[in-house]
Amino acid sequence: MSLWYSNGLGKRAERATTRVRPYHDTAAVYKRHGRVVMVGAHPCGRPSRFRLSMLAFVVRTRSSTSLRASFPSRPRLSMSAFILLTLCLVLASCGGPAQAIPQHGLTIDSHATPTSTAQGSVTLPNYGQQAALLRQLAGPNGWMWNVSLPADRLVVYYGNPFSAAMGPIGAYPDDQLLALLRQQAQAYADLDPSHPVIPALDYVTPVVQGSPQADGTWTARMPDDSIEYYRQLANSNHMLFFMDMQIGHSTVQREVSNVWQYLEQPGVDLALDPEFDLTTGGIPDVDLGHMSAAEINWVIDQLSNLVQTHHLPPKILIIHQFRIEMLPDWQNIKIKPGVEIVTCVDGFGTPGEKLDDYRIFDNRQLIQYPGFKLFYKLDKPVMSPGDVLGMSPASLMVMYQ
Repeated sequence: MSLWYSNGLGKRAERATTRVRPYHDTAAVYKRHGRVVMVGAHPCGRPSRFRLSMLAFVVRTRSSTSLRASFPSRPRLSMSAFILLTLCLVLASCGGPAQAIPQHGLTIDSHATPTSTAQGSVTLPNYGQQAALLRQLAGPNGWMWNVSLPADRLVVYYGNPFSAAMGPIGAYPDDQLLALLRQQAQAYADLDPSHPVIPALDYVTPVVQGSPQADGTWTARMPDDSIEYYRQLANSNHMLFFMDMQIGHSTVQREVSNVWQYLEQPGVDLALDPEFDLTTGGIPDVDLGHMSAAEINWVIDQLSNLVQTHHLPPKILIIHQFRIEMLPDWQNIKIKPGVEIVTCVDGFGTPGEKLDDYRIFDNRQLIQYPGFKLFYKLDKPVMSPGDVLGMSPASLMVMYQ
Protein backbone atom coordinates (compact mmCIF):
# COMPACT_ATOMS: atom_id res chain seq x y z
CA MET A 1 0.00 0.00 0.00
CA SER A 2 1.45 3.35 -1.05
CA LEU A 3 0.71 6.02 1.55
CA TRP A 4 1.34 9.76 1.36
CA TYR A 5 1.78 11.31 4.75
CA SER A 6 1.95 14.83 6.11
CA ASN A 7 5.50 15.68 7.08
CA GLY A 8 4.26 18.00 9.80
CA LEU A 9 6.64 20.82 8.94
CA GLY A 10 3.87 23.29 9.60
CA LYS A 11 3.71 22.29 13.26
CA ARG A 12 6.78 24.25 14.22
CA ALA A 13 6.46 27.30 11.99
CA GLU A 14 2.72 27.70 12.50
CA ARG A 15 3.07 27.55 16.27
CA ALA A 16 4.79 30.96 16.11
CA THR A 17 1.48 32.76 16.62
CA THR A 18 1.20 31.37 20.14
CA ARG A 19 4.19 33.54 20.97
CA VAL A 20 4.99 37.17 20.15
CA ARG A 21 6.69 36.53 16.81
CA PRO A 22 4.28 37.20 13.86
CA TYR A 23 3.91 35.21 10.65
CA HIS A 24 6.21 37.34 8.52
CA ASP A 25 9.09 36.87 10.97
CA THR A 26 8.85 33.08 10.71
CA ALA A 27 11.87 31.58 8.97
CA ALA A 28 13.69 28.40 9.84
CA VAL A 29 15.60 25.50 8.38
CA TYR A 30 14.83 21.93 9.43
CA LYS A 31 16.83 18.81 8.80
CA ARG A 32 14.77 15.66 8.46
CA HIS A 33 15.61 12.26 7.03
CA GLY A 34 19.03 13.59 6.05
CA ARG A 35 17.57 16.41 3.93
CA VAL A 36 17.47 20.12 4.59
CA VAL A 37 13.99 21.64 4.29
CA MET A 38 13.41 25.39 4.27
CA VAL A 39 10.47 27.01 5.98
CA GLY A 40 10.40 30.62 4.82
CA ALA A 41 8.12 33.64 4.64
CA HIS A 42 5.22 33.59 2.20
CA PRO A 43 4.62 36.82 0.23
CA CYS A 44 1.18 37.02 1.79
CA GLY A 45 2.56 36.56 5.28
CA ARG A 46 1.89 32.81 5.57
CA PRO A 47 4.82 30.38 5.87
CA SER A 48 5.51 28.36 2.74
CA ARG A 49 6.71 24.79 3.10
CA PHE A 50 8.49 22.37 0.80
CA ARG A 51 7.08 18.93 1.50
CA LEU A 52 9.23 15.84 1.60
CA SER A 53 8.96 13.31 -1.18
CA MET A 54 6.16 10.79 -0.97
CA LEU A 55 7.18 7.58 0.70
CA ALA A 56 5.86 4.14 -0.14
CA PHE A 57 6.08 1.31 2.29
CA VAL A 58 5.34 -2.35 1.94
CA VAL A 59 3.16 -3.88 4.60
CA ARG A 60 5.14 -6.35 6.64
CA THR A 61 3.80 -9.85 7.23
CA ARG A 62 2.81 -9.90 10.85
CA SER A 63 2.43 -12.79 13.20
CA SER A 64 -1.05 -13.44 14.48
CA THR A 65 0.26 -14.91 17.71
CA SER A 66 -1.00 -13.01 20.73
CA LEU A 67 1.68 -11.67 23.04
CA ARG A 68 1.49 -12.16 26.75
CA ALA A 69 0.99 -8.88 28.58
CA SER A 70 4.01 -8.22 30.76
CA PHE A 71 3.21 -4.63 31.70
CA PRO A 72 1.53 -4.45 35.12
CA SER A 73 -2.18 -3.81 34.57
CA ARG A 74 -4.81 -2.47 36.90
CA PRO A 75 -5.93 -5.20 39.31
CA ARG A 76 -8.88 -7.18 38.12
CA LEU A 77 -11.95 -7.85 40.18
CA SER A 78 -10.93 -9.51 43.44
CA MET A 79 -12.84 -12.51 44.81
CA SER A 80 -14.35 -10.43 47.59
CA ALA A 81 -15.51 -7.79 45.12
CA PHE A 82 -16.90 -10.53 42.87
CA ILE A 83 -18.90 -12.00 45.76
CA LEU A 84 -20.13 -8.54 46.74
CA LEU A 85 -21.29 -7.82 43.20
CA THR A 86 -23.07 -11.18 43.07
CA LEU A 87 -24.80 -10.44 46.39
CA CYS A 88 -25.98 -7.09 44.99
CA LEU A 89 -27.47 -8.83 41.99
CA VAL A 90 -29.32 -11.32 44.21
CA LEU A 91 -30.69 -8.51 46.35
CA ALA A 92 -31.72 -6.57 43.26
CA SER A 93 -33.56 -9.56 41.84
CA CYS A 94 -35.44 -9.94 45.12
CA GLY A 95 -36.51 -6.30 45.08
CA GLY A 96 -34.13 -5.28 47.85
CA PRO A 97 -32.05 -2.12 47.74
CA ALA A 98 -28.93 -2.34 45.57
CA GLN A 99 -25.57 -1.39 47.00
CA ALA A 100 -22.93 0.68 45.23
CA ILE A 101 -19.73 -1.14 44.36
CA PRO A 102 -16.55 0.98 44.59
CA GLN A 103 -15.31 0.00 41.14
CA HIS A 104 -14.30 3.37 39.66
CA GLY A 105 -17.74 4.82 40.33
CA LEU A 106 -19.74 1.93 38.86
CA THR A 107 -23.23 1.84 40.36
CA ILE A 108 -25.72 -0.99 39.95
CA ASP A 109 -29.35 -0.18 40.65
CA SER A 110 -32.21 -2.49 39.70
CA HIS A 111 -34.86 0.23 39.79
CA ALA A 112 -33.15 3.18 38.10
CA THR A 113 -33.36 4.08 34.43
CA PRO A 114 -30.05 4.22 32.48
CA THR A 115 -28.03 7.29 33.48
CA SER A 116 -24.37 8.28 33.59
CA THR A 117 -22.18 10.65 35.57
CA ALA A 118 -19.34 12.87 34.36
CA GLN A 119 -16.93 10.15 35.48
CA GLY A 120 -18.65 7.66 33.20
CA SER A 121 -20.48 5.59 35.85
CA VAL A 122 -23.56 3.81 34.56
CA THR A 123 -26.76 2.63 36.27
CA LEU A 124 -28.51 -0.39 34.80
CA PRO A 125 -32.26 -1.05 34.89
CA ASN A 126 -32.66 -4.81 35.11
CA TYR A 127 -31.18 -8.07 36.29
CA GLY A 128 -30.24 -9.33 32.81
CA GLN A 129 -28.15 -6.27 32.05
CA GLN A 130 -26.54 -6.44 35.49
CA ALA A 131 -25.59 -10.06 34.92
CA ALA A 132 -24.14 -9.20 31.51
CA LEU A 133 -22.05 -6.41 33.01
CA LEU A 134 -20.86 -8.70 35.78
CA ARG A 135 -19.66 -11.20 33.18
CA GLN A 136 -17.75 -8.40 31.42
CA LEU A 137 -16.16 -7.16 34.63
CA ALA A 138 -15.04 -10.64 35.63
CA GLY A 139 -13.93 -11.59 32.11
CA PRO A 140 -10.63 -11.03 30.28
CA ASN A 141 -11.58 -7.44 29.40
CA GLY A 142 -12.60 -6.49 32.93
CA TRP A 143 -9.51 -4.26 33.26
CA MET A 144 -11.02 -1.84 30.74
CA TRP A 145 -13.67 -0.78 33.27
CA ASN A 146 -10.87 0.13 35.69
CA VAL A 147 -9.33 2.75 33.39
CA SER A 148 -10.34 6.26 34.34
CA LEU A 149 -9.03 9.81 34.15
CA PRO A 150 -7.74 11.53 36.19
CA ALA A 151 -6.94 8.47 38.33
CA ASP A 152 -4.71 6.92 35.64
CA ARG A 153 -2.15 8.19 33.13
CA LEU A 154 -1.98 7.16 29.47
CA VAL A 155 1.29 6.64 27.60
CA VAL A 156 0.56 6.36 23.90
CA TYR A 157 2.49 5.33 20.78
CA TYR A 158 1.36 7.09 17.58
CA GLY A 159 1.65 5.99 13.98
CA ASN A 160 0.42 3.98 11.02
CA PRO A 161 1.59 0.47 10.06
CA PHE A 162 1.97 1.48 6.40
CA SER A 163 4.52 4.22 7.11
CA ALA A 164 7.62 3.87 9.26
CA ALA A 165 8.07 7.66 9.11
CA MET A 166 4.76 8.43 10.84
CA GLY A 167 5.69 6.97 14.21
CA PRO A 168 6.52 3.88 16.26
CA ILE A 169 3.53 1.80 15.12
CA GLY A 170 4.93 1.49 11.60
CA ALA A 171 8.58 1.53 12.60
CA TYR A 172 8.87 -1.70 14.63
CA PRO A 173 7.70 -5.31 14.51
CA ASP A 174 5.04 -6.19 17.05
CA ASP A 175 7.27 -7.68 19.76
CA GLN A 176 9.62 -4.70 19.74
CA LEU A 177 6.78 -2.18 19.51
CA LEU A 178 5.08 -3.57 22.62
CA ALA A 179 8.35 -3.90 24.54
CA LEU A 180 9.36 -0.30 23.79
CA LEU A 181 5.93 1.03 24.74
CA ARG A 182 5.94 -0.88 28.02
CA GLN A 183 9.42 0.41 28.77
CA GLN A 184 8.37 3.99 28.08
CA ALA A 185 5.21 3.57 30.17
CA GLN A 186 7.17 2.06 33.05
CA ALA A 187 9.34 5.18 33.24
CA TYR A 188 6.25 7.22 34.15
CA ALA A 189 4.93 4.57 36.54
CA ASP A 190 8.23 4.57 38.43
CA LEU A 191 8.25 8.38 38.78
CA ASP A 192 4.59 8.70 39.81
CA PRO A 193 3.24 5.54 41.49
CA SER A 194 0.06 7.42 42.44
CA HIS A 195 -1.10 7.29 38.81
CA PRO A 196 -1.21 3.75 37.34
CA VAL A 197 -0.04 3.91 33.72
CA ILE A 198 -2.14 2.50 30.89
CA PRO A 199 -0.27 2.02 27.58
CA ALA A 200 -2.12 2.63 24.31
CA LEU A 201 -1.68 2.47 20.53
CA ASP A 202 -2.87 5.45 18.47
CA TYR A 203 -3.54 4.27 14.90
CA VAL A 204 -3.90 7.10 12.35
CA THR A 205 -6.95 6.52 10.14
CA PRO A 206 -7.98 8.10 7.88
CA VAL A 207 -4.67 9.59 6.74
CA VAL A 208 -4.77 12.90 4.87
CA GLN A 209 -3.36 12.70 1.33
CA GLY A 210 -1.61 15.14 -1.01
CA SER A 211 -4.27 14.75 -3.73
CA PRO A 212 -8.10 14.60 -3.80
CA GLN A 213 -8.49 10.79 -4.14
CA ALA A 214 -11.43 9.19 -5.97
CA ASP A 215 -14.06 10.43 -3.51
CA GLY A 216 -12.64 13.96 -3.26
CA THR A 217 -11.96 13.72 0.49
CA TRP A 218 -8.14 13.90 0.27
CA THR A 219 -7.99 11.01 2.74
CA ALA A 220 -6.96 7.35 2.70
CA ARG A 221 -8.94 5.05 4.99
CA MET A 222 -7.04 2.11 6.37
CA PRO A 223 -8.20 -1.48 5.68
CA ASP A 224 -10.60 -2.99 8.20
CA ASP A 225 -8.39 -6.04 8.72
CA SER A 226 -5.44 -3.83 9.60
CA ILE A 227 -7.47 -1.78 12.11
CA GLU A 228 -8.86 -4.93 13.69
CA TYR A 229 -5.41 -6.51 13.87
CA TYR A 230 -3.99 -3.60 15.86
CA ARG A 231 -7.10 -3.36 18.02
CA GLN A 232 -6.65 -6.97 19.03
CA LEU A 233 -2.91 -6.49 19.46
CA ALA A 234 -3.50 -3.59 21.85
CA ASN A 235 -6.47 -4.92 23.82
CA SER A 236 -5.06 -8.44 24.22
CA ASN A 237 -1.98 -6.88 25.82
CA HIS A 238 -3.96 -4.71 28.25
CA MET A 239 -3.53 -1.59 26.12
CA LEU A 240 -6.15 0.83 24.88
CA PHE A 241 -6.60 1.36 21.15
CA PHE A 242 -7.21 4.80 19.62
CA MET A 243 -8.12 5.74 16.07
CA ASP A 244 -6.62 9.15 15.23
CA MET A 245 -8.57 10.96 12.50
CA GLN A 246 -7.21 13.29 9.81
CA ILE A 247 -10.48 14.44 8.21
CA GLY A 248 -9.19 16.25 5.10
CA HIS A 249 -12.19 17.32 2.98
CA SER A 250 -14.45 14.65 4.42
CA THR A 251 -16.66 15.27 7.46
CA VAL A 252 -16.37 14.22 11.08
CA GLN A 253 -19.77 12.56 10.84
CA ARG A 254 -18.78 10.47 7.83
CA GLU A 255 -15.43 9.32 9.19
CA VAL A 256 -16.70 8.51 12.69
CA SER A 257 -19.53 6.52 11.15
CA ASN A 258 -16.99 4.55 9.09
CA VAL A 259 -15.31 3.24 12.26
CA TRP A 260 -18.38 3.00 14.49
CA GLN A 261 -18.17 -0.81 14.62
CA TYR A 262 -14.87 -0.49 16.50
CA LEU A 263 -16.06 2.26 18.85
CA GLU A 264 -18.91 0.00 19.93
CA GLN A 265 -16.32 -2.19 21.65
CA PRO A 266 -14.72 -1.52 25.05
CA GLY A 267 -11.07 -0.46 25.02
CA VAL A 268 -11.44 1.46 21.74
CA ASP A 269 -11.21 5.26 21.83
CA LEU A 270 -10.89 8.21 19.46
CA ALA A 271 -8.58 11.12 18.59
CA LEU A 272 -9.28 14.13 16.37
CA ASP A 273 -6.64 16.24 14.59
CA PRO A 274 -8.07 19.68 13.66
CA GLU A 275 -4.88 20.49 11.69
CA PHE A 276 -6.22 18.34 8.86
CA ASP A 277 -9.90 19.32 8.99
CA LEU A 278 -9.67 21.48 5.86
CA THR A 279 -11.97 24.16 4.51
CA THR A 280 -12.95 24.35 0.84
CA GLY A 281 -9.84 24.57 -1.35
CA GLY A 282 -7.49 23.76 1.51
CA ILE A 283 -4.36 21.68 0.81
CA PRO A 284 -2.67 19.53 3.48
CA ASP A 285 0.66 20.97 4.69
CA VAL A 286 -0.12 24.23 2.91
CA ASP A 287 -3.30 25.32 4.69
CA LEU A 288 -3.92 24.80 8.38
CA GLY A 289 -7.26 23.25 9.20
CA HIS A 290 -9.52 23.84 12.17
CA MET A 291 -12.37 22.08 13.92
CA SER A 292 -15.46 23.78 15.32
CA ALA A 293 -17.03 23.11 18.69
CA ALA A 294 -20.16 21.95 16.84
CA GLU A 295 -18.18 19.19 15.11
CA ILE A 296 -16.55 18.06 18.35
CA ASN A 297 -19.79 18.26 20.33
CA TRP A 298 -21.44 15.98 17.78
CA VAL A 299 -18.71 13.40 18.42
CA ILE A 300 -19.04 13.80 22.19
CA ASP A 301 -22.81 13.35 21.98
CA GLN A 302 -22.44 10.16 19.94
CA LEU A 303 -19.85 8.69 22.30
CA SER A 304 -21.83 9.64 25.40
CA ASN A 305 -24.97 7.97 24.06
CA LEU A 306 -22.94 4.91 23.05
CA VAL A 307 -21.45 4.50 26.53
CA GLN A 308 -24.84 4.74 28.19
CA THR A 309 -26.82 2.54 25.83
CA HIS A 310 -24.13 -0.16 25.49
CA HIS A 311 -22.95 0.09 29.13
CA LEU A 312 -19.33 0.58 28.05
CA PRO A 313 -16.37 1.99 29.97
CA PRO A 314 -15.95 5.76 29.49
CA LYS A 315 -14.67 6.75 26.06
CA ILE A 316 -11.55 8.91 25.89
CA LEU A 317 -11.46 11.63 23.22
CA ILE A 318 -8.05 13.16 22.41
CA ILE A 319 -8.02 16.51 20.57
CA HIS A 320 -4.71 17.70 19.08
CA GLN A 321 -3.79 21.39 19.20
CA PHE A 322 -0.71 23.53 18.59
CA ARG A 323 -2.36 26.77 17.45
CA ILE A 324 -5.23 28.81 18.78
CA GLU A 325 -6.91 28.85 15.35
CA MET A 326 -7.24 25.06 15.33
CA LEU A 327 -10.03 25.26 17.95
CA PRO A 328 -11.45 28.74 17.39
CA ASP A 329 -14.46 28.32 19.71
CA TRP A 330 -13.05 25.79 22.19
CA GLN A 331 -15.04 27.47 24.99
CA ASN A 332 -18.22 26.00 23.48
CA ILE A 333 -17.04 22.38 23.70
CA LYS A 334 -19.38 20.61 26.12
CA ILE A 335 -18.35 17.85 28.51
CA LYS A 336 -20.84 14.99 28.60
CA PRO A 337 -21.24 11.92 30.84
CA GLY A 338 -19.16 8.94 29.77
CA VAL A 339 -16.63 10.91 27.70
CA GLU A 340 -13.23 12.05 28.99
CA ILE A 341 -11.62 14.80 26.89
CA VAL A 342 -7.84 15.22 26.61
CA THR A 343 -6.24 18.26 24.96
CA CYS A 344 -3.02 16.98 23.38
CA VAL A 345 -0.53 19.84 23.00
CA ASP A 346 1.09 18.97 19.68
CA GLY A 347 4.00 20.37 17.66
CA PHE A 348 7.73 19.77 17.82
CA GLY A 349 10.47 22.12 18.96
CA THR A 350 12.67 22.96 21.92
CA PRO A 351 11.48 22.27 25.48
CA GLY A 352 11.00 25.99 26.03
CA GLU A 353 8.79 26.37 22.98
CA LYS A 354 6.72 23.32 23.87
CA LEU A 355 6.27 24.53 27.44
CA ASP A 356 5.02 27.89 26.14
CA ASP A 357 2.30 26.10 24.20
CA TYR A 358 1.48 23.84 27.16
CA ARG A 359 0.86 26.87 29.36
CA ILE A 360 -1.70 28.10 26.82
CA PHE A 361 -3.56 24.99 25.70
CA ASP A 362 -3.32 22.80 28.81
CA ASN A 363 -3.61 25.56 31.35
CA ARG A 364 -5.39 28.75 30.28
CA GLN A 365 -7.51 27.00 27.62
CA LEU A 366 -7.80 23.54 29.17
CA ILE A 367 -11.09 21.80 28.27
CA GLN A 368 -10.92 18.90 30.77
CA TYR A 369 -7.67 16.89 31.05
CA PRO A 370 -4.12 17.84 29.94
CA GLY A 371 -2.13 15.86 27.36
CA PHE A 372 1.26 16.31 25.70
CA LYS A 373 2.96 15.01 22.57
CA LEU A 374 6.67 14.32 22.10
CA PHE A 375 8.61 13.63 18.90
CA TYR A 376 11.50 11.18 19.18
CA LYS A 377 13.27 12.53 16.08
CA LEU A 378 12.14 16.15 15.84
CA ASP A 379 12.17 17.51 19.40
CA LYS A 380 15.59 18.97 20.23
CA PRO A 381 16.08 17.54 22.79
CA VAL A 382 13.29 15.14 23.70
CA MET A 383 11.96 16.02 27.13
CA SER A 384 12.43 13.31 29.76
CA PRO A 385 9.52 11.77 31.69
CA GLY A 386 10.69 13.75 34.69
CA ASP A 387 10.49 16.98 32.70
CA VAL A 388 6.99 16.10 31.50
CA LEU A 389 5.72 15.29 34.99
CA GLY A 390 7.23 18.54 36.24
CA MET A 391 4.84 20.61 34.12
CA SER A 392 1.79 22.23 35.70
CA PRO A 393 -0.72 20.76 35.55
CA ALA A 394 0.88 17.33 35.23
CA SER A 395 -0.02 15.72 31.91
CA LEU A 396 -2.39 12.75 32.16
CA MET A 397 -1.71 11.61 28.59
CA VAL A 398 1.75 11.50 27.00
CA MET A 399 1.93 10.61 23.30
CA TYR A 400 5.10 9.69 21.40
CA GLN A 401 5.60 10.01 17.65
